[in-house]
Amino acid sequence: MPLHPRRRRLPLWPAIAAGLLFGQTALAQTPSEGCPQPRPIPRHDPQLPDLPTHVRADEVDAVQDGRSEFRGHVDMTQGQNRLQADQVIYDSQTDISQARGNVVLDNETGDSYRTQYLEMHNETRRGHATAGTYTLSSNDARGDMQRVDFLDQDHTKLTKVRYTTCAPGQDDWYLVAPEMEIDNVEEMAYVRNARVEFKGVPIYYLPRGAFSISNKRKSGFLTPSFGYTSQNGADVTAPYYFNLAPNYDATVTPHVMGLRGLQLQNEFRYLTRRSEGKVDVDFLPGDQLRDRDRVTGEPLNKDRYAGKYAHVHTFNPLWSGNVDLRGVSDKDYLKDFGNNLNTTSTTHLPQNAEINYRGSIWNFTTRLNDHQTVDKSIALSDRPYARLPQLLLSANTPTVSGQVQYQLASEFVHFQRDVGVIGDRVNLTPAVSYPMLRSYGFLTPKVGVRYIGYGLSGTSDTSPSVSAGFFSLDGGLFFDRDFVLGGRDYTQTLEPRLYYLYVPRKDQDHLPNFDSGVPELSFPNLFRDQRLDGGDRIGDANQITLALTSRVLDADDGAERLRGSIGRIYYFADRRVNIPADTLTPSTSDIVAEAAARLRSNWFVTGTAQLDTANSRTQKSNIYLQYNPARNKIVNIGQRYSRLDLHQRDISLEWPLIARWSIRARALDSIRDSRTVESYVGAQYQSCCWAFRAILGRRLLESDPTTNRFKHGKFIMFELELTGLAKHARGDLPESPLKQSVFSTFPDETWTPPAPRR
Repeated sequence: MPLHPRRRRLPLWPAIAAGLLFGQTALAQTPSEGCPQPRPIPRHDPQLPDLPTHVRADEVDAVQDGRSEFRGHVDMTQGQNRLQADQVIYDSQTDISQARGNVVLDNETGDSYRTQYLEMHNETRRGHATAGTYTLSSNDARGDMQRVDFLDQDHTKLTKVRYTTCAPGQDDWYLVAPEMEIDNVEEMAYVRNARVEFKGVPIYYLPRGAFSISNKRKSGFLTPSFGYTSQNGADVTAPYYFNLAPNYDATVTPHVMGLRGLQLQNEFRYLTRRSEGKVDVDFLPGDQLRDRDRVTGEPLNKDRYAGKYAHVHTFNPLWSGNVDLRGVSDKDYLKDFGNNLNTTSTTHLPQNAEINYRGSIWNFTTRLNDHQTVDKSIALSDRPYARLPQLLLSANTPTVSGQVQYQLASEFVHFQRDVGVIGDRVNLTPAVSYPMLRSYGFLTPKVGVRYIGYGLSGTSDTSPSVSAGFFSLDGGLFFDRDFVLGGRDYTQTLEPRLYYLYVPRKDQDHLPNFDSGVPELSFPNLFRDQRLDGGDRIGDANQITLALTSRVLDADDGAERLRGSIGRIYYFADRRVNIPADTLTPSTSDIVAEAAARLRSNWFVTGTAQLDTANSRTQKSNIYLQYNPARNKIVNIGQRYSRLDLHQRDISLEWPLIARWSIRARALDSIRDSRTVESYVGAQYQSCCWAFRAILGRRLLESDPTTNRFKHGKFIMFELELTGLAKHARGDLPESPLKQSVFSTFPDETWTPPAPRR
């Protein structure tokens, strides 16, 4: 099972620097919609010499010594080979044909050569031709040459050659070389002492180069990159690609940073019939910018590294597994080398391995879970517990109206940490429900028991436990009406819903807290049968949720045009089991609401809100507006707000301009801090022949509002992609910002400001 060809955006570099850095180029093709795609090269017919030759001409003369002369619109064919010319002289003794005047040779691989003189040995296909033009069918490449030598059926040498994949009449770029050898067996072309000209200007020099003339991958140097960032200074990469096998490959990238030194980046990918995975290891010995801790003054380890291993395995349709391991050398690594906002603000890196079973009724997961705490200054007592192991077993019988439904949720987990209480925990939650489903509504009573038991170390009570029953009643009604708006038929629904939950209070002050917390209030969470997250507490409850949802549906196709929901919890008693252990006395929750609308066919709006009516204030809100009239035309405007710590505005767009030009931009601002979190503006030109991208931006790297300390990083990137030859870019990041959020709608997650360095 082959891997997909590698796709990289590679930087434009000054000619001398490029010539010094690479000796061979492994070129990967990137498909472009509506443009010619590389194709496999047909193999030659071994029976070709035995096939008859057919000749048509205006005049035929037989001369001495087995020579025949054909004149006027000569057309010779043998199998898939075809020779056209004004005059052809064929010598039967030597089996050589000489063609003169408007010569066109189309060979069995589909390549075509046009010249004024050609000489060819018909059986061996050896020969030569004078100055002319050529076309390669496998990738629609073309060009001209001073001479071409046909070495055999699969090998051709062109002298003083120009090569391009641009369409005729669009001579935007050329590869110019003294010689180019074409190997149809390897489906490669080889050049020496070549240069690439763009718009008539040489942009770099290749002492040696090798590139695919079909869709075949090849080992070799990828085009080097050159750039500048405020974090690393001058930035140069020279990746080497290893095409080890059809189903696995590797890339080793020397990465020179002017302010830091030489980093070695390594990537290995593999793909099998049942699995796929990737290993990334980066190592920077002796970071020249890293000396002593800014706060403690202690010497810092200058050797810096990062590693990641991801694996997904499907054993059969029911059993699967995955592994996700990550690690870095120090707390500042992600800030210095991370390439997106969420990565640079990460404090704990996951280390997971699990095996899953997913059946029609039973589900099972066995998991090993740990974390690397990136910032070693975080107290041991504040770091997450490792779960070594965690076993989850659950069961759900099908939901059928009028039949009892059985449910089971169970967990065994061993919690491990260097300090504090450690040990085992067992959770069991069997439950039964009786769904009654009708066209006009539903009613589902449910009863169950929760049990929590421990086997602990580091505490006087080594085996505490608690259990409590619970009861819930979930019911709703469906109303609808038809109406006409703007000449179209619609259906509006009205869906009131009531959810009652009762859980008796049980004393749990003697229990440890490994992973429990308070869930975020949202519309779906109004209908939970467990008031708290995690497995260490059974939250007491005597409450009822009242909610209302209304939808507007298109009567023609049933598409949802508008949806709005609002709800609130009413408490009949104080909640005494909480985290932290404080009694909650409010008689109602905040009001939560959510809405989504498709305005016409190209306007979309979504929003959520959490309203504290007791204090007349908004706790949280999000609203996003998107205008998307056509492909590659999109404008996003959004705002995220949390009263305690977040107020952001996010605007992004992608819009075509004229003549294949488009613009892409993003501005993410923290209104609370009056700071720009990330902003960039970019322009792109895209054709079947070449593409150009330019981007300029800045990003917030460190934030400490208490000291009014904000540090931004700046970047600039230029990217020139020559279709069918290589992609040359000039960039400051391991991944181009053009690949990031400007191509998508707003991310679901909010951004956590990075902490200041310690």
